[in-house]
Amino acid sequence: MCDIFIIAGESSGDLHSSHLINDILTINPSLNIRAIGGSHMKKAGANILYDYSEINYIGFVNIAKNYLHLKSRLNYTVNKIIELSPKILILCDFPGFNIRIAEKLKPCFKGKIFYYITPQVWAWHQNRIKKLKLFIDSCFVIFPFEKELFDKYGISSYYVGNPIVKQANDFLASAVKEARSERTISIMPGSRKEEISLILPKLIGISDILIGKYKYKVNLICSENIPLDFYNVLKGTSKINFVYSDKSSNLKAIYNSDAVITKFGTSNLECALLNVPFITVYKASFINYFIAKLLIKIKYVSLVNIIMNKEIIKEYIQTSFTTESVIVELQRILKDYEYRNKMLENFSKLRDVLTHSKDNAAELICREI
Repeated sequence: MCDIFIIAGESSGDLHSSHLINDILTINPSLNIRAIGGSHMKKAGANILYDYSEINYIGFVNIAKNYLHLKSRLNYTVNKIIELSPKILILCDFPGFNIRIAEKLKPCFKGKIFYYITPQVWAWHQNRIKKLKLFIDSCFVIFPFEKELFDKYGISSYYVGNPIVKQANDFLASAVKEARSERTISIMPGSRKEEISLILPKLIGISDILIGKYKYKVNLICSENIPLDFYNVLKGTSKINFVYSDKSSNLKAIYNSDAVITKFGTSNLECALLNVPFITVYKASFINYFIAKLLIKIKYVSLVNIIMNKEIIKEYIQTSFTTESVIVELQRILKDYEYRNKMLENFSKLRDVLTHSKDNAAELICREI
């Protein structure tokens, strides 16, 4: 038996779920929380059934290759939840796995099923809207426009604020800029080996030019989930500096950068909320990129541009992700102060959009216990 069961299937979900667990246990320390997750959730107080790395695969091809393993883990998870009979099931992001869990459980599950950080149905897989309405009791969304969308379809939803805002605010409360004698650029190639292996080689080539020609210092912000040896192989003889620790160290490295080059994702919001100009890049395998192009229905890929519905930062994806394009844009950010300040003004507006929320996820959950 347990009170709450939480499923997170990737590093960002592990981190965000850990904050939610902290908030829940602050309200009611006696609650028993079981989970599929990682080290952050375990540290926050959840009893981990198995690590999310067992179900974390990126790309259509990789998921297809590991289909039987994923199916086995999914069935095991469903049976375990039925056995534990939690009062509340919380699904965090990771929709390919989590929606299937909800679909299988809904006919027999007696508790409430909540979705925290919902699938990006506004971007692709809009058929999931129907499934959310059928299988989920309430959605806790982290972007204001998501609540507007779910209200339109009659889905119970609450805008509970964006966890990256709180994370950035907590960091900024005590952050101090470091004294620097040289321009510092940070690169963030992602948190999964598959994407890092495709993105990092190009970023290393760009970094070598920034170090050699422009005399900049370049930090490679490594994921805490990836072994250092993996980065060393890709790094080769490059003189980039490793930042390899935890989320706090990553935020510190971003904050003390003149600019950041990062893959799209939550790191985009981190840069914007720390008021650091950035460029977003991405490269996928040909097959994954081709499939994504068929499915994705939005104009932008960076959350900053999506939320503000205009191009605030440059996006370089696949063939447009070139050494020349990135270096030209980086030099504009660093040397064109009017351009840089306009970007920072838009970051401030973004913060205002994300800050206003009236509901608290942990409070809503604890009311149902």
